[in-house]
Amino acid sequence: MEVFPAGVMVFPTVPSDPSGVRWRMAKINLISGFLVLLYASIIRTHATDTLSANQILRYNETIVSPLETFELGFFNPGNSTNSYVGIWYKKISNRTVVWVANRNTPLTDTSGELTLTFQGVLILRDATKGNVVWSTANSSTSKSSMRTPIGQLLDTGNFIIYDEGDSINQEDPIWQSFDFLTDTLLPGMKHGWNLVTGTERSYTSWKSDDDPGLGEFSYWIDTRGYPQLILSEGGEIKLRAGPWNGLRFTGTPTLSPNRFYNFTFVINQREIYYQYNLIDTSVITRLVLKPSGRLDRLLWIDRKQEWSLYWSPQYDLCDQYALCGPFGNCNIEKSPVCECLKGFEPTSPDQWKTTDWSQGCRHTIPLDCNPGEGFNKYSNLKLPDTRGSWYDQTMTLIECEKMCKRNCSCTAYTNSNISGTRSGCLLWFGDLIDIKTNAENGDTLYIRMPPSELDSIANGKSSGTGRVQVIVPVAFVVLTILISMCLFYRFNMKKQQQQGTPRSVNEDLELPLFGLRTILKATNNFSMNNKLGEGGFGPVYKVML
Repeated sequence: MEVFPAGVMVFPTVPSDPSGVRWRMAKINLISGFLVLLYASIIRTHATDTLSANQILRYNETIVSPLETFELGFFNPGNSTNSYVGIWYKKISNRTVVWVANRNTPLTDTSGELTLTFQGVLILRDATKGNVVWSTANSSTSKSSMRTPIGQLLDTGNFIIYDEGDSINQEDPIWQSFDFLTDTLLPGMKHGWNLVTGTERSYTSWKSDDDPGLGEFSYWIDTRGYPQLILSEGGEIKLRAGPWNGLRFTGTPTLSPNRFYNFTFVINQREIYYQYNLIDTSVITRLVLKPSGRLDRLLWIDRKQEWSLYWSPQYDLCDQYALCGPFGNCNIEKSPVCECLKGFEPTSPDQWKTTDWSQGCRHTIPLDCNPGEGFNKYSNLKLPDTRGSWYDQTMTLIECEKMCKRNCSCTAYTNSNISGTRSGCLLWFGDLIDIKTNAENGDTLYIRMPPSELDSIANGKSSGTGRVQVIVPVAFVVLTILISMCLFYRFNMKKQQQQGTPRSVNEDLELPLFGLRTILKATNNFSMNNKLGEGGFGPVYKVML
C-alpha cells in the first residue's frame, strides 16, 4: 500500500476473479457464520427444562419448566447484592421465589456456577474462589448403578434429579427440591415426614425480605404422640394448630373446603404429611410463612398483577401455648380468659387471682383409681397437646373408653377422626395442656373424674358412651335399711302373737341394731368396692364389722 497525502488511502489491487468463485465462497462463508451465531444465540436465550451431567449454569442463565410455569436460576432478593440459586414463577411479573438452594450461604458476586455431577450431585461453586458453596451430597439417594443423571424442573415447581436410564425415574428421584422446603408450601408438596428415609419436610420463614436465610419461625409436624401441627419461634413452641381430627386441625376451626383447592392429612406406616392440591388448575396459590411468623394463603390476581390474601389463621391470646397451665381452659369470650374446667380448681389460688395461670388447675377431688371413676364430656374444645399421647385409628369410642378406664394414668380420651361415622381412639396421660374453647367447630373431650364429680351420676343422664349410671344418696340408703328392719320386726311380732306365744322385744328381735356411724364405717362410706349389687330395696353392701 502506497502512502499519499493525509486523508487519502489507496488499497492494493485485488486480482481479477472472472468466474466469481471466490466471491461466491466468501458469500457462503459469511452466511454460514451468521447462521452459526444465530443458532448459538437461540441456544443461549432459549433455556431448556433440564440440566445435564457436567453442564454449567451461570449467572443470567436459567432453565424453565416445560409449560414455562417455573424458572430456576440465580437471583438477588429485595435490595440485596447477594446471589442465590432459587426457583420462581416464570409468568408472574413480580418475581416471587418459592424455593432457595443456598439460603444460608450466599454468593457475594455473580461468579456462581451450578453443576450436576455424574454421581447425581448438584453442586454450587464460587468460580472466583474455587470453593463449594452448597451441594446435595448429604441429601441425595445413593444409586450404585447410575448411568446418566438428569436434573429437570417440573411444572409443579419441583426440581428433581434422576437417572435417565431408570424406568421409574421421576417417581423415584435421586433428589428433589420438594423434600427441602423453604418458606413456601406449593400444591403437591408434602408437609411432614417420610418415615422410611427419616426425611422431615418443614418450612421456615426468611430472615427478612432481603435475606432468605433461616428465620425465627418454623411450621412442623410433631410426631411424639398423635401427629400435630406446631408453629415454633426460636426453638420454642409459640402455638399449636393441634392434631388432625379428620376434617381439619383442631386449632384451626376456620380451615374449610373451598372451590380452589382440597387438602388432606395422611397417617400410615410410611408417611405422615399434610398436602393440598388444586381443584381449579388455572388458579395460582401458595402458602407462605412470613418473616413475622404469620401464615398466609395467597392467590395471584392477574388483572391487578398482585398477590391477594385469601386466608390466614385467626389467632388470638388463647392460642398462646399453655397460657392457662395444666387442666386450664382458655376462653377468649371471658375476662379473665383463663378458667378451670368443671370439676377442677386452681392449683395455686393466690397466683390465679393475680392472673398468673402457669400452675393451672387440679381435680377438686383427687383421683385414686377408684373403679367408680368415669368420664365427663366437654364440648367445643381445641384438643390438648398430644405429645406423649397414644392412638389407634381403628378402635370405636366405646373401646377407647374401656382402654382408658383400665389404665389409671389415662386422663382423657376422644375420637381421633370425627369425619363420617367417627372412628379411632386418642388417649392422653398425665396433665392436659393447652386447652381452648372454640365456639365454632370445636372438638369433644372425655376427661377422667372421681365418682362424685361425674355429670352422668349427679344429673342422672347418660354418659358420652350411652350408658346410664344411677347414684343413691347415702341418707336414702340408711333410711331404707332402717325401714327394712322395722318391717321385719313387725312381721315377727305379728307372727308370734298369732301363735299365742308372746315374747320379749329383745327375744323377738333376732337382728342387732347399729348406729349410722357404725354402718358408714362398716361399708367404707358406702364405697363402690363394698357394693355387692342392687335389689328391690336398693343397693346391697358388704360390711366389715
